[in-house]
Amino acid sequence: MAVTGKAEAGSTVTIKDAAGNTLGSATVAADGSFTATLSPAQTNGQTLSVTATDAANNTSSATTTTAPDTTAPGAPTDVVVSDDGVTVTGKAEAGSTVAIKDADGHTLGSATVGADGSFTATLSPAKTNGQIVSATATDAAGNTSSAASATAPDTTAPAEPIGIVVSDDGVTVTGKAEAGSTVAIKDADGNTLGSATVAADGSFTATLSPAQTNGQSLSVTSTDTA
Repeated sequence: MAVTGKAEAGSTVTIKDAAGNTLGSATVAADGSFTATLSPAQTNGQTLSVTATDAANNTSSATTTTAPDTTAPGAPTDVVVSDDGVTVTGKAEAGSTVAIKDADGHTLGSATVGADGSFTATLSPAKTNGQIVSATATDAAGNTSSAASATAPDTTAPAEPIGIVVSDDGVTVTGKAEAGSTVAIKDADGNTLGSATVAADGSFTATLSPAQTNGQSLSVTSTDTA
């Protein structure tokens, strides 16, 4: 990266950062132009000062210039979904905008990061079923960070099982329920007769003990991992 400009021919131009560290210098050409190479390159919107010093060691007042901002913020950290699934809090680059998205890429909420680097974004709709959400930070120059993720609390009960069928021999119960949940089969007295983990396709088969072959009424419930 280089800084270019005009100054007194033959003078030496010096480029410094905000802390006064010299990043580069150049001798001004006869036509008054100069090109100074910076080390390290400045790509995050830094303010630089430029002075010209002539052969008699007289130094001009400083002119300032701003480096381009092509550096994405760091990914948000300490990202947490609240217990009620309504807000996401965390840390990110001050002044950047944090966007919270669901697994399908839909934006659920956003917030501007405070001067202390903290943010609170309100979600709509609230997430209360163990969903994974992502958080990215975008700075004023439009550079977007990589995504951080967080898992929403699971306070939502599974839907009741459907398509319940007892086999003709009374040995098994089949049906559909929330994938990964545990289905329990009970008799009218609340005794557990069998259980099964629901497959990824939502189906389950639970074996009963003892078999039920006398027209008994059975209850079927589904309990998720939360």
